Amino acid sequence: MNFAMSIGSMTNWWSAYYSDHQVISVLIRYVHLAALMVGGGSALAIDRVVLASARRRTDDRRHAAMTALRGSHLVVVPALIVVTASGVMMTAADWSTFEASRLFWSKMGLFALLVVNGGALVAAERRYAQAADVNKWRRVILTSGASLLLWMLILLIGEWLTVAA
Repeated sequence: MNFAMSIGSMTNWWSAYYSDHQVISVLIRYVHLAALMVGGGSALAIDRVVLASARRRTDDRRHAAMTALRGSHLVVVPALIVVTASGVMMTAADWSTFEASRLFWSKMGLFALLVVNGGALVAAERRYAQAADVNKWRRVILTSGASLLLWMLILLIGEWLTVAA
């Protein structure tokens, strides 16, 4: 038995439960979308603040962006955990559809890149906080720009999946 088949057999009971209990499926989709709005919205707002600081290039702008960036982790990280948990539940409910979908696996790859980029953003933020150097701030700007792009691509592919599935 291969890995995909064993996952399929393990998720059969969940798939039946999910499809037979509309309230559960609606709540899980709601929680997923709400976490995306809260976490993704916060991340996008902070990314815009960081990117705006690149245009104005003042210490005050960088300091304000750093303050906002530090505080955003308290919202974005828990939201990503909720998105991951609810996403696993939705995927398990329809594993046979998603296991062979290149689009789905592309989205998962982009999500993994988003998480890795988030770690790089935190590392860049810490390096800049240790020594406020313009070159270190550029790393914050680059990872923030990548974050914005990844969030938008994941949203696009997620919407595409709803049509393709």
